[in-house]
Amino acid sequence: MTHTEKVHVVFGFVAAAIGVLSLWQVFHPRSRAGLAWPVLAFLLGFFLFIPVESQSRTYQEVGWSDALLSAVPQHPGTWVRDWFHYLPQRHVIQHKLGAMLLMIVGVLELLRERGRLAGPAWGLMLPILLLAVGLAFGIHGGTAVHLTHVTEQFEHHLLGGSLAAGAVTLALVRTGRVQGRLWEGTWSVLVLLIGLILGLSYRLTPAERSQEVHRHASTGTGLR
Repeated sequence: MTHTEKVHVVFGFVAAAIGVLSLWQVFHPRSRAGLAWPVLAFLLGFFLFIPVESQSRTYQEVGWSDALLSAVPQHPGTWVRDWFHYLPQRHVIQHKLGAMLLMIVGVLELLRERGRLAGPAWGLMLPILLLAVGLAFGIHGGTAVHLTHVTEQFEHHLLGGSLAAGAVTLALVRTGRVQGRLWEGTWSVLVLLIGLILGLSYRLTPAERSQEVHRHASTGTGLR
């Protein structure tokens, strides 16, 4: 698999774990799952936030260790400079914004679970942030350098739409418009499903893969 495929496999399965744990929390409110999934959300955002997104290895065949280590700055001494160098690109801004929102989700939900943040207003932060994350990852379409293939675009639109639907449902629950644990856990089920879809089916078609053999215009390292 290529670098981008492996990165999205990791992203997908971590998202699926978040879905499982948050769904478990809905039916077992006192379980440790309520502490575990916010930590995973924060870590997922953190490891999407720190890489230098220079798109050099996007369609290269890489090993799992190389794909995972691409989150670590290759040149620590120039990491900040390199990070800001690529930031002005639209898709990089959207990725970093989405990653930052995921970290905020993790922090706020962990504090809520520990009883540090009480009140209905804090409860509404999760659906608001889920919607924002969905928009960040779902609305950016294909360009000459990012999401150049239909497969990639479809998966990202599906991710964005699922998070938006989950956010709306959760908002209705937390404002008292609908009731029941099944409705409350709908967002978790959607996160679980989209995570499994990303993990199991984020693969370029043979035709798309063939195109990349002859067209490789990236220069640097980083996560997509």
